[in-house]
Amino acid sequence: MYNADNIIYQCPIEALSNILGKKWIAAIIWRMNNKKMRFGELQKCIDGCSKKMLKQQLELLIENGIVVNEKKLFNNTVESTYYLSNSGVKLLPIMEKMICWSNDNLNCDKHI
Repeated sequence: MYNADNIIYQCPIEALSNILGKKWIAAIIWRMNNKKMRFGELQKCIDGCSKKMLKQQLELLIENGIVVNEKKLFNNTVESTYYLSNSGVKLLPIMEKMICWSNDNLNCDKHI
């Protein structure tokens, strides 16, 4: 059995699809693409995603071990940086294959 987003699945593909299929999740993962980003930087990269939604989706990704939130104290202020965990980085080639398949097989005008 597989647990994703506090739901138990029998199939690992269904569990991963539950996470990747949520609005903005794929865009968040793709934009991070092996770099550390502050919340504001990430929000600027994802046009149309509200602060509230971005925060919720980042929390989901952190809970599932896909994203890490690194906090550092700097001049009496906490600075928060987000980046892909090792398992999050392993999703990038999968997403690249999904993009290729979509480009070859779906009638889409937009790319991530």
